[in-house]
Amino acid sequence: MTTTDADLRPRQWGRRGRRRDDGSGTDTRSRSRTSRTGLLAFAALAIGIGVGGVATINTDHTTSSGPVAAPSSDIQSIAQLEDAVQRDAADVGSWQKLGVAYLHRAVATYNPDDYDLTQRAFDRADALAPDQDATLLGRGALALSRHQFAEALVLGARVHDRNPAQPDALSVIVDANVELGHYDAAKAALQDLLDRRPGLPAYSRASYLLELGGDNAAALQAMRQAEIAGGTSTFDVATIDAFQGDIELARGRFDAAGSRYATALRLQPDHVNATVGQARVLALTGRRARAVDSLVQLTRRVPLPAAVSLLGDLQTLEGHPADAAQSYGVVRTIDKLQQAAGQVTDLEMAVFEADHGDPAHALDLARRAYAERPDNVYVEDALAWSLYRAGDAAAARPVNARAQRLGSADPMIAYHTAAIAAANGDTTGARASLGKVTTTNPWFSFRLHAEVLSLADRLGVRTPG
Repeated sequence: MTTTDADLRPRQWGRRGRRRDDGSGTDTRSRSRTSRTGLLAFAALAIGIGVGGVATINTDHTTSSGPVAAPSSDIQSIAQLEDAVQRDAADVGSWQKLGVAYLHRAVATYNPDDYDLTQRAFDRADALAPDQDATLLGRGALALSRHQFAEALVLGARVHDRNPAQPDALSVIVDANVELGHYDAAKAALQDLLDRRPGLPAYSRASYLLELGGDNAAALQAMRQAEIAGGTSTFDVATIDAFQGDIELARGRFDAAGSRYATALRLQPDHVNATVGQARVLALTGRRARAVDSLVQLTRRVPLPAAVSLLGDLQTLEGHPADAAQSYGVVRTIDKLQQAAGQVTDLEMAVFEADHGDPAHALDLARRAYAERPDNVYVEDALAWSLYRAGDAAAARPVNARAQRLGSADPMIAYHTAAIAAANGDTTGARASLGKVTTTNPWFSFRLHAEVLSLADRLGVRTPG
């Protein structure tokens, strides 16, 4: 039987599918790629790796040469583990834990060097004791962080096949299936994970799947349940708060989003995603100059493409085209560093180039992404949008239709749908899709806002203010 979205609702969560009514008010998060990290966004996934506790793995993370303070627990554990393997180079367990610690630090700091260190640690563990579950799970998390989803699925499945009760293998399987577009398989694995370990990793994944299905209210509820479940570090808890801010932002609730980002930053003052989210709220509430200043400071230490791209968009609106052009150039430079670190960036860069660069190049990138993940709705959306930008609206139409099959409420997809429909002469469909954007958050993209207003004017669709 196929697991449905309704099966993943928080009201049904509990061990072995029974509702857990603990009086916590959890029946009271859409972690949209667009709302969470701007133009270059991807799902953030909390993975509980048994060898190292809960590591919050952000699969939208990018590489950077700028230093950011790692969580103090990471610094301490890495130092201790490095001492352990120096004292005993044959200590497999310490190599495994060190690999996870390096990966957690990479997620928190966006330092590309840590991915190589992660790889080396797991290689060493494998050489000492081949094919151990802990090493395979660590490699699976690393593959997810590099956007190598097919490899991650193989690794997670290998552990799951011989140990079906291993919840961390289920986490890897859920993540890989979601990003490959195997949504029914992801839901089935998630339900198994919810039954076996109804904690932060399971609830945060449920939130994202609910969002993909267009139920942002339930997605927020799921993320609140993840918050109640709690993480093992301040960084984990701050990340959950930032995710909730992303959901509120996607719903057009800017004050609520700002409150969540502020909470995250009180817990972890240098939290990257919360800083980016806070900058978006500042810009959306009339404080664009402050948003630019915040992003300039952030990108000096962490040249995260989503942040640099957002900075460029705001610099454009502020009347600084030369600064914006420089920021966009930095995005492309960082992309080269990402690729050198083993990351696959075709999807993210296709969306970026479609709106900031050469449509033909965007289309090439989108087709490459589609060849690897033809069933992922965001890949389909990127391909449709790139076809439209390249001047082939007719070819974009059926691809765009498939990208909507889950019922996503993402305003980016809705706007793409409206523009493609209008270009194909479907005025009624274009108005309906554009109305979804203008009634929630017409500022979902600072880069595209002028286009949204122009299309609304042509179609006779009212816009706020």
